[in-house]
Amino acid sequence: MKTEFITVATAGSIATLTLNRPDKRNAMHGPLMMELQHALGLLAEDSSRVLLINGRGENFCAGGDIGWMQKIAAGSDDENYRDAQLLADLLYQLYVFPKPVIVLAHGATLGGGLGFVAAADIAIAASNASFGLPEVKIGITPSIISPYVISAIGERMAHYYFLTGERFGAEEAHRIGLIHQVTDANALASVGVSLAETLLQNSPWALRSAKQLIRTVARQKMTLELAQQTSEHLAELRKTPEAREGLQSFLEKRKPRWV
Repeated sequence: MKTEFITVATAGSIATLTLNRPDKRNAMHGPLMMELQHALGLLAEDSSRVLLINGRGENFCAGGDIGWMQKIAAGSDDENYRDAQLLADLLYQLYVFPKPVIVLAHGATLGGGLGFVAAADIAIAASNASFGLPEVKIGITPSIISPYVISAIGERMAHYYFLTGERFGAEEAHRIGLIHQVTDANALASVGVSLAETLLQNSPWALRSAKQLIRTVARQKMTLELAQQTSEHLAELRKTPEAREGLQSFLEKRKPRWV
């Protein structure tokens, strides 16, 4: 796959997707987003089992490319809408990606870059990471990323950061639930790989099913119907070859042999 604004590499069962526009702080524009969409489509079907996403240079992703947005806003209504829909489709594609996704954030992680963090399954931040939703400062709102960010940090915190546009650091991002772990900047890559290797010890099918389970159950009310759905989910999983191998390996006190 030939790309200009991203790089893709695979080591064993771990794929790494790197934003590669460091001169623009990895800010997103149409060509970058289209490359990301294409790469995610390929990675969803390849033999890798965990996806790491990071950014080259001093920043993970400083949000949208302001010059690009200004150019798009001056164009036709259809062009303006298509560009906005491109980001919406990309974030949803990341959100429903079938394999575990770990985002490694460092430096400026703003706007759409923060959306990437919120849409991923797991997010780790370097201690030098700086987060923010500065859209209101330039006359817009974090519209497209809002479902993922509000899901991650809650409505109350969203009110504060959406309205103030205030920057906040990695420790605050951890406190409000945006990220799961903070580490030294020079250890970010190794911590990400270590976590990916931990996930690889688990059943590939169970990991995919766990992601689907979260998406299904999140924010549903506890009802008899939901209880029945979850019992059916477990019953179906227990019949799979991976579940049989997992249970048998536990009884035999050995590591499971996942296919």
